[in-house]
Amino acid sequence: MKNLKGKVAVVTGSAAGIGLAMAERFAKEGMKVVLSDVNASMLDTQVKRLRLNGFDVCGFVTDVSSAHSVAQLAEHVISQYGKVHLLCNNAGIGGGAADDKAMWQVSLEDWKWVMDINIWGVIHGIRSFVPLLSHGEGAHIINTASKAGLMSSTSLYSTSKHTVIAISEALQVQLKVAGLSIDVSVLCPGAVNTQLQKNSEKIRPVSQPQLNATTTDYQFIEKYRTAVRGKMAAGKSPDEIAEMLMQGLANGDFYILPSVLEDLSIDARYQNIHERQVVDFQKTYPQFFSVPTPA
Repeated sequence: MKNLKGKVAVVTGSAAGIGLAMAERFAKEGMKVVLSDVNASMLDTQVKRLRLNGFDVCGFVTDVSSAHSVAQLAEHVISQYGKVHLLCNNAGIGGGAADDKAMWQVSLEDWKWVMDINIWGVIHGIRSFVPLLSHGEGAHIINTASKAGLMSSTSLYSTSKHTVIAISEALQVQLKVAGLSIDVSVLCPGAVNTQLQKNSEKIRPVSQPQLNATTTDYQFIEKYRTAVRGKMAAGKSPDEIAEMLMQGLANGDFYILPSVLEDLSIDARYQNIHERQVVDFQKTYPQFFSVPTPA
């Protein structure tokens, strides 16, 4: 996938944020890009803007939590362009959305919502698109995870991103031993300054009252959410992440990471594994013990 010009890319969750930045960056490389998102109005706005700038793009409304919807996206891509070379399973929710209660208080609706989009969205993409990528011309799958998937897990969000990394690792080796000319990368950005929380909350389901639910408001949860908001406000721009992605693809990287990843909490996780226990809770789980000041 060294030469992208004229090839076809599909990016889910591309009406805003990292997904939109990736789609526009691919278009600038001369790719034909299919933007996909659950938000029809935002998607239409961005597709029109990109077309006015002379890019070969189209949009298709997709709910990645639905296997049928993702299958329809795949059918649309083939009908529109005949082939697909680059798939970005990028759609996801986060930014503290759904992580506003202790795990034992979280509703089943919220658990299912996070997993359906962040995990099953990737699975549906793999199942629908791998057969279409197996054309022998070379292809690439990029799954968007997070730095949160490399640290010790702290939330529903990070639980889902650990799973995305595991899926990507398994997919890479299986494609390799199957002899298919499809490469895999997992994108693990650190904090990114987007409207992820706001956009996620717009589509969050209404939780039903839980049996035996308590009304305790745990202070550590708000500290965690404040830390997340602060990190995001001070984070990189989506365009910077798109450039990081392009550099990672040029390098042939599997783990696509920022050049400076603030490795302390990641190193702490692997130290804990070697030591068979959590050695230092503050280093391992900084979100619960320190609150950064937004830039």
